[in-house]
Amino acid sequence: MGSGGKKIRRTGTACALFLFALAILSPTAFSAEYPRRVAIAPFVSLAKEDIQQTVSVLPRLLSSRLMALAGAEVTLLPSGTKSPAEAAKSSGVPLLAQGTVAKLGKGFSIDVTITELESGKVAGAFFAAANTEDDIIPQLGVLAGDISEKLFGVKSAARAAPPAPASAPIAAPTAVQPPVHPAAGLSAASAAAPAPTAPVVSSGPWEPRSIVKVTASDKIPDEVFRVTMGDVDGDGDPEIVAIGRRTIYFYKVKGGAILPFPPVRIARGLEHHFLNVEIFDADGDGKPEIFITDLVNDRLRSFILQYRDGTFATTASDIPHFIVLLSDLEGKKVLAGQSTGLDQIFLGNLHLLNYSKGKVTEGRSIKLPLDDGIFGLNAIPIGKDGKFVYIDVDEHLRLWDGKGKTLSKTKEYFSGARDEVTRGPTTRASTGPANTFIRGRVMPLGGEADNPYLLVRQAEGSTIVRNLRMFKNCRLVIGKYDGGGFSVKTSSETMENLITDAYPLEEKGGRGAIVAATVLEETSSAITTPASRLFLYRVQ
Repeated sequence: MGSGGKKIRRTGTACALFLFALAILSPTAFSAEYPRRVAIAPFVSLAKEDIQQTVSVLPRLLSSRLMALAGAEVTLLPSGTKSPAEAAKSSGVPLLAQGTVAKLGKGFSIDVTITELESGKVAGAFFAAANTEDDIIPQLGVLAGDISEKLFGVKSAARAAPPAPASAPIAAPTAVQPPVHPAAGLSAASAAAPAPTAPVVSSGPWEPRSIVKVTASDKIPDEVFRVTMGDVDGDGDPEIVAIGRRTIYFYKVKGGAILPFPPVRIARGLEHHFLNVEIFDADGDGKPEIFITDLVNDRLRSFILQYRDGTFATTASDIPHFIVLLSDLEGKKVLAGQSTGLDQIFLGNLHLLNYSKGKVTEGRSIKLPLDDGIFGLNAIPIGKDGKFVYIDVDEHLRLWDGKGKTLSKTKEYFSGARDEVTRGPTTRASTGPANTFIRGRVMPLGGEADNPYLLVRQAEGSTIVRNLRMFKNCRLVIGKYDGGGFSVKTSSETMENLITDAYPLEEKGGRGAIVAATVLEETSSAITTPASRLFLYRVQ
């Protein structure tokens, strides 16, 4: 997986009428299969309306779709002093794609022309229409399908449906297995062709076959460690909420794209350290809350946000708990929390939490193996006899019988935790305060109620290297417990960069589930700036 910062981006100008004329008059070589290497220039808006925010993301989205459908190697050209043709030639690719968005009646016209750089001839001209600005991004799937089929000779499955009414929610894209191509640098299960489709409803037995990457966000200049997803504004399109140590980031999933969602970010001072984020309608009013676990200096001072009137209002604060969303013994989602210890970062029983009228109160305690602090960000009941699966303090996946006995423990690491909290006294027996790493979580993903499929991230490492948090070869895994052990059913592509967290959209579990993941591309140092991205996956 390449870093977005390593790709080149340049701006070019074009005219929709010129592109349309090229589509009619220029010889198009649709019968030929061109090398699947193309540079994409920034799209140009020719509309009077201010649609630049939508237009600016089109090159990146077209890039992800061409990589998914045809396994293409794509270079994104930045804006600059060079013309798009000069910039593309210097990048060493044979083809250049240039696009415009223009007003077409009450809708919009999206035009893309692809040129042979060596000869200067037009290899192909492509067109799609959108009823509204919201339809522009979904219709990019139509263009990508046309380009893949007519230019690269790759026939795909049915592409995007006609533009949906503006009021209809846009579902996550449907995945299409891409052909293997040496230039792609991706495996067949590493990307998906995002074409809008109706939500998939599971019927009958379901078994996950693949986890395919749909798209990625722009680079986030921060180390992002936690992510969650839910419809916080009630418009039918889910929001992604992710946290760095002191900043909360907001994105919306729309038309298969990950777009910034106002207010985009909320930052706090140096004394804060965000440890976890959850979205859950805790008081049952139909409007989900966002629960932020916040360590202020050395005490837990968590708070709750809710989307109101176009912004996020704080509805509760100074909550002395690390807050998690987990399944109780009946499999229902519940809030739970653990308090701060005197010397330990977390101490004592895990309590169910109740939230009503801006106040959080403790309910009954849950007896779980807490082993040096909180047992993990999630625990899933397996069967009806009290068994739980969770990630233990050594970052192994562990099945617990509910009575204090371990039934199964994996040899592999299933967390790759990087976010750490320093807490505790310096004694004769220690060289300094202890480090507590905030471990990953296990998430249910459809299947049988008493033996669900489980989503978890996995990272390779050794005992020595793991203690230094030098993980590698990370991937998302879906598996379940068969015959007493954890069996992997399918996984995403493996990447060198660290997957720090993953979360499925609850309303779309099982077949067709959408999964958001945070990927750490660069850690902060004296010579590098931290960088992360949000990835969107789809389970087939």
